[in-house]
Amino acid sequence: MGDTLINITVKDILNNCDAKLLIGSENETINECFVDSKKVKVGGCFFGIKGDKTDGSLYYKQAFDNGANVCVISKIYDLDLKGYDDKTVIVSNDVKKCLQDLAKYKRKLFKGTVIGITGSVGKTSTKDILSNILSENFKVLKTMGNENSQVGLPITILRLKDEDVMVLEMGMSRKGEIHNLSELAKPDVAVITNVLDSHIGNLGTKENILKAKLEIIDAMESGTLIINNDNDMLKNITLDKENKVRIMTYGIENKSNVMASNIKEGIKTTFDIEDITGLEIKGCTALIYNVLAAYLVSKLLGVSRAMIKKGINEYQGEKHRLEIINLDDNVTIIDDAYNASYDSVALALEYMKNFSGRKIAVLGDILELGKESKKVHRKIGKLVTQSGIDYLVTIGKYSKYIKKEAQKNGMKRRNVRHFKNEVKGRRYVKSLIKKNDVLLIKGSNGINLINLVKYIKNNMK
Repeated sequence: MGDTLINITVKDILNNCDAKLLIGSENETINECFVDSKKVKVGGCFFGIKGDKTDGSLYYKQAFDNGANVCVISKIYDLDLKGYDDKTVIVSNDVKKCLQDLAKYKRKLFKGTVIGITGSVGKTSTKDILSNILSENFKVLKTMGNENSQVGLPITILRLKDEDVMVLEMGMSRKGEIHNLSELAKPDVAVITNVLDSHIGNLGTKENILKAKLEIIDAMESGTLIINNDNDMLKNITLDKENKVRIMTYGIENKSNVMASNIKEGIKTTFDIEDITGLEIKGCTALIYNVLAAYLVSKLLGVSRAMIKKGINEYQGEKHRLEIINLDDNVTIIDDAYNASYDSVALALEYMKNFSGRKIAVLGDILELGKESKKVHRKIGKLVTQSGIDYLVTIGKYSKYIKKEAQKNGMKRRNVRHFKNEVKGRRYVKSLIKKNDVLLIKGSNGINLINLVKYIKNNMK
């Protein structure tokens, strides 16, 4: 078990990054790191990263006032440190790269196991199920929230203390991003959950998405790549002969190294994996794929079957991902508002069939589809009419094509409404809800349907 605390100091920043000490001590310990000056905690280190709209370095005073001991900032001509004489300020030409280089250095000090997880959908569920299992045997550091980006992943690595295992989610929208994350994390085990149409607007084809996902092994000299063998883009992949990474597979339909069987789907789905019987998850069959990936990693790390079963069955699911919320008057919300793709919308509509009562679907835009946007949203419109939905509410720019296609395929005009944003649609959605209704709320994170969930919860008394 991990018992060696990995500490880094200001001196480590100066030695491993393009940075210079302006004021303060080289011996100051770097504790938790932040890129949002409002969220800085006492004793934290603030990295003032320049974004599209503003330069985070300009908020160094706010970071110090909120308790930061160290600020890493770009050059500021009117820098005013009066009153902050006890603080440490580091100046860097590229604060973002400085953050990444520091994380890369800390990763070198880590002697445990790193698992990297990417894929079009299912990354977070796989990460959380796996962490739940591994926590039975190890100290685990996992990605929190949406810290799966070029900034988020290094922030996660820099939270490392005395853990044995890091479970790191890797997100992307463009070619080369997973490559960069792989160089930072240097995973020992890599998981690709699937390759779907997500990000096709930026990458053009599913073949390009596959290439981008496979960048996860770019920094692996050996180790294991675990893939979903039922995914049409992944099932036939091969690696160059000189590549020492081995491939292991999981699946339900195609013969794989690890498979699920005896699947009985409902609000809770039961199934078996190898000789482990009586496994249970809250969700549809699609979630079993994430469990299989987590199972295979856990098996590689030597976790006992008893502990694997315990970790799976005690998994409660994540917020805003097929989360079941029971309100008064037997009203049920299926909160799946965290993100969306065509496939995940299809799965959510299928899962809704397990519930009795009048069904209302609130569907927001799927983002990052580019020129495929109209086509994909029209396909969802057809799905809606085949899913037994009584009322449809669409929210966003492209979801109007869901509405149009649903009406074209027979859904009554009075049962379909469209709104430009969730704020405009709130009162109407609330007015629709009656006793025993089931409400599905699903859309890409940028459509802010999580706020709609909160509104309904707070106003359904």
